Amino acid sequence: MKGIIRLRDRTDHGGFVETASSTTIVDGLPAALVGDRVSCPRAGHGTTSIMPGEGHIFSDARQVALHGFKAGCGCMLISSSTGMGE
Repeated sequence: MKGIIRLRDRTDHGGFVETASSTTIVDGLPAALVGDRVSCPRAGHGTTSIMPGEGHIFSDARQVALHGFKAGCGCMLISSSTGMGE
């Protein structure tokens, strides 16, 4: 099972999830959804969005981001949550 991505979770490029617009709370923080913002410190990447991935969990009519989903710059999202998705 993959962990749910939440506000402030990290990426493999050293960035982090900047926004989590879900009303769903996982381990005390809001879950991040496809389209939420990710900050990437790599040159030329900047702020990008979480891209759709494989998963069937939705909140507020949007796909919930899971460990391994990617942002627009290609970085992979890393879940720090104990709350599991699919």
